[in-house]
Amino acid sequence: MTQTGTAFSKLIKRYTGNTYNHISLALDDDLAEMYSFGRRNAYLFFYGGFVIESPSRGTFKRFKHTIAKVLELSVSEQEFEKLIDVLGEFVMQRKRFHYNFRGLLKARKHIDYQKNQHCFYCSQFVKHLFEKTGIIAKNLLGEVVAPEDFALIEGVTVVYEGLLREYRAPLLLPLGAIK
Repeated sequence: MTQTGTAFSKLIKRYTGNTYNHISLALDDDLAEMYSFGRRNAYLFFYGGFVIESPSRGTFKRFKHTIAKVLELSVSEQEFEKLIDVLGEFVMQRKRFHYNFRGLLKARKHIDYQKNQHCFYCSQFVKHLFEKTGIIAKNLLGEVVAPEDFALIEGVTVVYEGLLREYRAPLLLPLGAIK
């Protein structure tokens, strides 16, 4: 989960009262590639859709004071493989997907809105992935979901909170390497 401090993210924060207003999905600890719905151009918030983000480029590179809360959730091998398959569909057809601005505005009033299957806002997208792959039960998080709701999923742990640019993946050492 992140908060970039952009004018748009500040507006969402004021609207929702939540510390974090964006969520991305990473498949590994180093966060080199994170999948979400957001701005496709670091300078134009209204040009949005499916994005592959990284702390070292794009919006996160431009906004160096982005704060983050990194969550971890263990999934089965079968769920992980299905997640990779579903994400692959998004990657292959990324230009077909658009940002759900209208849905984001309606979410404030607790109204679930999705114009079509190619239109998401960030937390709608992550919820869709988790439900489609069986990681969570349908509507476990309710119809309208915010980024901070994902921290409430059973089994989720917080592994880092602070500036995104200062995040370092845990160093994995072979068993017996520490004496």
